[in-house]
Amino acid sequence: PPFTNASCDTASDWCGIEHWVTLCCLYVGAVFYSLLISSISSILQTANLASRQFEEKLMQIDDYMRNKKLPASMREKVKDYFYLQHNNGKMYNESEILEMLNPFLRREIKHFNSRDLTVKVPILSSVTNKEFAEEMTNVIEPVLVFQNEVIIREKTSGDELFFISNGVVELYITGTKNIAYIAIGDGCYFGEVSLMLGIQRTASARSKTQCTLYKISKKKLFEVLRDFPESFSKMKRVAESRHRRLKHYINPEQHPLLPNDEIDSEDCKTELFGVDAENVVTLKEEESMKKSRQSHRMATIQRRPAQHRAIQTSRHRK
Repeated sequence: PPFTNASCDTASDWCGIEHWVTLCCLYVGAVFYSLLISSISSILQTANLASRQFEEKLMQIDDYMRNKKLPASMREKVKDYFYLQHNNGKMYNESEILEMLNPFLRREIKHFNSRDLTVKVPILSSVTNKEFAEEMTNVIEPVLVFQNEVIIREKTSGDELFFISNGVVELYITGTKNIAYIAIGDGCYFGEVSLMLGIQRTASARSKTQCTLYKISKKKLFEVLRDFPESFSKMKRVAESRHRRLKHYINPEQHPLLPNDEIDSEDCKTELFGVDAENVVTLKEEESMKKSRQSHRMATIQRRPAQHRAIQTSRHRK
């Protein structure tokens, strides 16, 4: 007779064997099926780990703001910052990840993450300053700034220099009723006058649009410049020229300009130099609104599973 039969009408040895074989196959199949389901669920949980961490951290922040009774406008601003800071809806402990790597890989990753800045900033994009750019990208830190935020204040001790990766920043002095005397954008840097000349801040800086900046502390900056004397001399000349130009703006008669002070030697090399500031601001605001809509859309999508689970739970309770 065949090894298995469609049915066993009468009890026989073959029917007993068939029953045992069938039971063993069902058992083995159930084991493999459970292993498959557990493997798939483990993969899904691992894939969504960063998203779940993002949601948990956002819930903690939301609870904190409600507990402190922060105004609704401030809560929305904090949430917008959180979504923009983690625009893909995922959260990673970048410093912890980089610490697990060797210094060479860590350096290479940081340089890659700052590649847009090294292209836009003239002093970093020069072929002769390639090593200087690599050292700078290893120590700079990204900073996200909203519109109309004061980044540095006049007559304060300067401890940081800022590079503009994206956005428009206005420089103004208190003597002109906070009216901006110059606007700078992508590829420019500011705050170096105080650091390079050892004086207090000569002007204040305010974000005209939402800005992505990179900052570097005075200590780290001079540690890098110590190995690059040519870059140090160049940045100092630029700082002295900008300081003379500002004093000339305040009092033209007492502080005449030198021949090379008419045009900023660094800003003139940037892509936005000479472009009308209002047109740039309009374009930047449109980009900012687009990113904000994408962030809110992502937030809505991420909230749907949690809301669905809450509805299902309430139904079961009923």
